Amino acid sequence: MWKFNSRMIYVQIPEHQRAKAVLLLVKGGYSMVCLSGKIYGVGEEHLKFLKRRRISFRKLDASKIRIPEPVLA
Repeated sequence: MWKFNSRMIYVQIPEHQRAKAVLLLVKGGYSMVCLSGKIYGVGEEHLKFLKRRRISFRKLDASKIRIPEPVLA
């Protein structure tokens, strides 16, 4: 079930909270995009969820995020 209706926001989560944040998002039914450099693509509702759970994060400038090109297997 995708709860991903808004535009993509890229964030980094501190090392000491990263596992807990990912686990909470997955258990909550939220989908996210994981990129290299420990960058996560999430929606606005994800950020609200993380704030309610007191998980800190840093928003990144989306124009500076390198999205990998799809590769045929």
